[in-house]
Amino acid sequence: MLLVVRTIALGALGGLIARWLGLPSAWLIGALLAVVLAGVSHIQVAMPAATSSVITLFLGISVALNIESGLVDQLLHWAGSIVLMCLMLASLLWVLYRYYLSQRGWRRDEALFCSVPGNLAIMLSMAAEMNANVRRISLIHSVRLLFLVFCIPLFLPVAERSVSVQGLHIDHPERMFITIALAAVIGWCLKRVKLPAAMLVGGILATLLLKHSLGWDWRFPDMILVALLVFLGCAIGSRFNNIDIRESIAEIRAATGGLIITLVVSAGFAAVLHYVAAIPWTQAMLAYAPGGMEVMIAIAMNQDVDALFVATHQLFRMLIMSMTIPLLLILIRRKTSE
Repeated sequence: MLLVVRTIALGALGGLIARWLGLPSAWLIGALLAVVLAGVSHIQVAMPAATSSVITLFLGISVALNIESGLVDQLLHWAGSIVLMCLMLASLLWVLYRYYLSQRGWRRDEALFCSVPGNLAIMLSMAAEMNANVRRISLIHSVRLLFLVFCIPLFLPVAERSVSVQGLHIDHPERMFITIALAAVIGWCLKRVKLPAAMLVGGILATLLLKHSLGWDWRFPDMILVALLVFLGCAIGSRFNNIDIRESIAEIRAATGGLIITLVVSAGFAAVLHYVAAIPWTQAMLAYAPGGMEVMIAIAMNQDVDALFVATHQLFRMLIMSMTIPLLLILIRRKTSE
């Protein structure tokens, strides 16, 4: 418990310093940098395993609070961009798989696990069952996520939140607590049936149910959103706890090459979406970003773009990959046994 408190304190201090220096997205980037630096310096850092679920629960609620009527029509209107995203995922997965398979000493299943854009928790679970190199897979995903979380907010800064006393004010506390409780119950049930991003879906469903059935309209206080950004930075930064840079040079080099491929492919498809469907560039890039779902949604909520569009595409990405990877693993096992 003290280790978690220390990690959060480091993240909050990093956020304060970043804000004092005038960095964009200070609470997120400052917390991320502080915890990463502590981890690679062999200072113990850690966050609870449930941190990601709590963050996605709150983000799901925040997204749903901004959803108006006509949701089904919107989803149908986005069918073309979701199909294009599927083409992007297929292209990205194939190119990355061939790239990682070319690395010396890599198994086929390890190359596949490292190629998947996002879904880290599911990938690590499958990798452990197959006795794959879990450390390698985790590091490859973490390097990609670190770059996305650090660099995208620099170009698309998250709107800074107030840390004054007014930032703690809650207009309808009873609505907020009931919504959070219902969202947690729905998310827990969805998690039991192995639905990816269960807490995000739970937050959206619970909020929409209460909003449209009871007419509830409220907003999170700014301090809660500040805390979410700090916790998010701490959670991602703690993945680099006790990493020995010298022993991981080969994986970091491979991860850097994979990152470049990922950015080129995803940006190329985002450009097609932008020019063909007249989707704002920022919105297209956030929707097609390969991983970092919580960060992409958080940025979208503070930009002049459709946060629901981004959240929907990120959710579909997770669902598609979760259903596709087991099938691809079967094909790889057959090819290996031949």
